Amino acid sequence: MNFQYKFFLIFVRLQNEFLNLQEFVLINGVRSSKLKLSFYRRDTKTVAMELLGKKLVRIYKGQRISGIITEVEAYLGVKDKAAHSYGDRRTGRTEIMYGDGGHSYIYFIYGMYHCFNVVTQREGTPEAVLVRALEPVEGVELMKKFRQKENLKELTTGPGKLAEALHLTRDLNGERLDSKVLFIEDAEAVSTNQIVKKPRIGVDYAGAHALHPLRYYLKNNIYISKL
Repeated sequence: MNFQYKFFLIFVRLQNEFLNLQEFVLINGVRSSKLKLSFYRRDTKTVAMELLGKKLVRIYKGQRISGIITEVEAYLGVKDKAAHSYGDRRTGRTEIMYGDGGHSYIYFIYGMYHCFNVVTQREGTPEAVLVRALEPVEGVELMKKFRQKENLKELTTGPGKLAEALHLTRDLNGERLDSKVLFIEDAEAVSTNQIVKKPRIGVDYAGAHALHPLRYYLKNNIYISKL
């Protein structure tokens, strides 16, 4: 087998792997490259970092509301003291985490805020990625209405803020992330030198696990919840 033919086979394999992670469809007249469910059914830290730069899209009453994912946190399941599923706590709330990756996990905290998570891994491995911040792209006027704010930086720079801005509520808990109302679109990959790694926010109760650098965000992006 000559070198050129080997190179051709490698190129075809890599191209097929890339195409397997996305799906091109037409949504409301817009060409959309939805990520396929197989994208999420992988290592959680890998999924978390590769979500950066992708576009989270909510279709609300026929209108697109979207933002570029700028900040996420990885939660690593039964051995991660910061995860809801730590110690294999299989409850009504965490049940969705035990299913196959590629579904939303939306929970309500403090009696005030919703938080949007992406379930990862395969069935039986309860892990997820919390989306902490977005850079607003589409449907900004709707975001302002839902948030009752005018400042762009106040719309989606925090998990509770972005959930409110995109109208992500418990009604969408368990929604497939290739559905007609909630999905993530592909974008050019972010280079590793553009990703900042820090400990997660608000998980001091997790002891040493709180120090793990499982929070990832885009370097020099102003739409971050906290530097």
